[in-house]
Amino acid sequence: MGWNKMKKKIKMLLVILSLLCLYSCKSSEEKTKEREEKMLDDYVEMLENEFNLTLDKWEYYVKEEHIVGGNLIKNPESYVLYKYDVPKYKSEFFYDRDLIHVESPPTKFVFRDGSMLIPFLKYEDIEKVPFFNKTGKSNLLFEIIDKYGLRPYLWSQLIYDKSKGNDFEKIESILKKHGIKYDKEHNMGSFGKWACGIIQKEWNGEIFTKSLTRHNTTLTVMDEECGDEVTEGKFERMKIYGKKFEEYFSKPRKFEEIDWYEFMKYNDIHPIIVIYVADSPEEKVKKIVKEIRPYYNHKDFTILFSYYIENEKEYIEKYLW
Repeated sequence: MGWNKMKKKIKMLLVILSLLCLYSCKSSEEKTKEREEKMLDDYVEMLENEFNLTLDKWEYYVKEEHIVGGNLIKNPESYVLYKYDVPKYKSEFFYDRDLIHVESPPTKFVFRDGSMLIPFLKYEDIEKVPFFNKTGKSNLLFEIIDKYGLRPYLWSQLIYDKSKGNDFEKIESILKKHGIKYDKEHNMGSFGKWACGIIQKEWNGEIFTKSLTRHNTTLTVMDEECGDEVTEGKFERMKIYGKKFEEYFSKPRKFEEIDWYEFMKYNDIHPIIVIYVADSPEEKVKKIVKEIRPYYNHKDFTILFSYYIENEKEYIEKYLW
């Protein structure tokens, strides 16, 4: 009897050790792969649960990478969302440098301060704004829309769509004629967040929150009153756009099947394409602006030129469109 009890205990111990080994005996590569797959599932689950949006998970993958934060501390658990088939932009003026990444599962995101989306909005204010009140989740959705939806449509299709009044090939030939080239040292990469405001004629740090001119921005709304409210920490105009987003995503949608032109019009989106022309004389920039005007539809997006002029021993960043 004693031996039989001992055999049962040994078998039980072996079962427990086997179960423990299912995870602990895996290689570090296998464990990383498992975490990456779980995080991709979490991206997909969050979008479906919060926004009725289905992401075809077979078109994407997640990589665990070391992302250096602003404080120069490496976070070993940043999970970057990649797409297998990302359009390669025809023009040298368009490129990707940004990454979509999270440090914790998106489904576990909690309500955050409004400043995560737009500076100056307080916790209690953003809570009252439809759609935007999902803070971190809304922000992540905007990043995904920008990088894998609206931006590829804008930079690969819309600007070349002659049926809509656009011919960027002609615009690029004009730019090259004037010696304007892509400047790798000057990052005008896309800014993957929603913003409202107006285009300023020059950079003004005091009113930067309502200025839409620092980067290429796809998720922008041309609304000066909204921009004014945001700088004052108000949100009434934001409610209008929040309700639009809420209505748009009130019915189930597949991300890969979204009509991005319809999305733009429904949500009053007016993208801005920024082209840096270094220290070109202002008269030259004005000439370029005049020459390209017939070759794109100003109702759909704006092409804006960023340049510098010297004024009283300092350089001022100015814009023309």
